[in-house]
Parts: sequence; structure tokens; C-alpha cells
Amino acid sequence: MTQLPQHSWDTHVHIFGDLNRYPRSNPKAIYPVPTDCDLHALLSLHREMGISNAVLIQPTVYGTDHSLLFDVLSESSGGLKGVAIIDDTVPDAELARLDTVGVCCARLNFGQRFHLKPDVASLRRTIARVAEIGWSLKVFGFGDDLLEFEKELRAIEIPAMIDHLGGVDYSLGTNQRPLQFMIDLLQHENWWVSLSNGDIRSRSTVLGQDSVAIGKALFNAAPDRCVWGSDWPHVHRFIRPGVERFIGADPQSELARVELLRSYLPDAHALEAVMSRNPPRFFARRS
Repeated sequence: MTQLPQHSWDTHVHIFGDLNRYPRSNPKAIYPVPTDCDLHALLSLHREMGISNAVLIQPTVYGTDHSLLFDVLSESSGGLKGVAIIDDTVPDAELARLDTVGVCCARLNFGQRFHLKPDVASLRRTIARVAEIGWSLKVFGFGDDLLEFEKELRAIEIPAMIDHLGGVDYSLGTNQRPLQFMIDLLQHENWWVSLSNGDIRSRSTVLGQDSVAIGKALFNAAPDRCVWGSDWPHVHRFIRPGVERFIGADPQSELARVELLRSYLPDAHALEAVMSRNPPRFFARRS
């Protein structure tokens, strides 16, 4: 099993709070609020894995209510950054408040199933507001979802990251249009990619093996602008009816996902770049 480089980052995790204090606030969310997935469980997992830093992504179950994210970051002793979900309903004062505790990025959700897809006008306003406050962007969709917004994505000039290998269908190979579009974006220095979640959409009997060609293509397009995230606690598990409780956190399972990442990369130097050197460059607030 791969030993992680010093100062490794997990750039994509979700945490959840007590339902009485932090209730589900997005009625369209496709999964319930899971239990036992709080900051304590995450930090315990990361200690065992050898991870020093984490980026907390606003879960879709909370929509634009960032109460939990703000509270956790404001009480943190360091090593944590935050990514918000914003739209026209989120006032500038809330952005400023989140900025003070380490939120440095906003996530754009284009996936149809998450019911958070913006229209073009609101998307443009969000990008402008994010640029003004000095944040970056994370972009999430599934293959063709991103193509629908091709013109708008090409116009982005601030740092922006494609999440989870762009959500492409691995069976379509490396010549598929969504992947070629992402590779084209990565020719621009402001575009990054997360080499994560290669196992989620896999149809291979070996963990994520069918994602390897996609991961290699994206890494080769921008080796100094790639990061990795576990996507813990893998909320797709909770989409199944009746599954609301998360049982334990297994470091070996998460390290197996790092092994999958390793199969995309040429050597240990590249692993160190993806896990340790690249993330603090992206998740840094711009002045």
C-alpha cells in the first residue's frame, strides 16, 4: 500500500452535523443526512492515513445554508479549507463571513440529478462575485453536463477545477468529446482537475481499473495542476433507500483509492506533487 507523502491533502470531503442543530435544508437533495460522519470521524481517518490537510465541501443536503461549514472552520486549529455553494440568494455579507474562516472556493454543480444547475445569467453573476472576493471555483458535472456550458466555462479566467475526472463514461475511452473538452480547458493555466472518484463510476471488477486511461490523459494534460480527494464519506452510498447510517471509516479502503490514483501517475515525484505540492497552490485565497 502506498505511503502518503508528507503534508498530504485530501481536497474533497464532506462532513455532517447533528440533525437537531444542522437540519437538512435542501428538500431536493437526493440523499438523507448521514450520521457518524462528523469532523471527529474525518480527522481520525486522516490521522491513520497520514493526511495533514483537508478541504471541506459544502454537502448538497445543506444547500446554501453554510452554518455547519462556518462553525467547523471557525473552531478549527488549522489544516482545513472550505468550499461553498452559492447562488443569488446568498448575500455578499455571507460570502465575507465565510471568507474570514477559510472558505476560499465556490462549487458549481451542473449535474442534473443534484437539482442545483444554474441558468446562464445566475452562473455569470456567481462567477463575477467569486472573482471579486478572490476565491476559486470547483466545477462538477457528468460528462455532457459540462458541454452544455462550454461557452461559459471557456470564458472563466480565475482558477477553476474540474471535479472527479469530469464524471465521464470510462467505456467511451479517451477520444470522447467531454474528455477532449476538459483537456482543451487544461491547456489554460487557470484550469485544474481533481483525479478523484475513479472507482465510483467504474464497471471493472478491479477497483477503478477502467478509469486509468482517463486519469492518465488528464494528468498528462496538466501535471502541475492536478489534486486528489477521497470524496469521503462517499454519499452515493446513502442514495439507496433506508441507508442513513455510516458505519466506521476504513483507512485501508481510502488508501486503496490512493493506489488507484497512483496508477494514473508516472512516479513517486508525481504523487508528491498531486498530494502535497499542488493543493496549497489552488486552495489559497487570492488578494
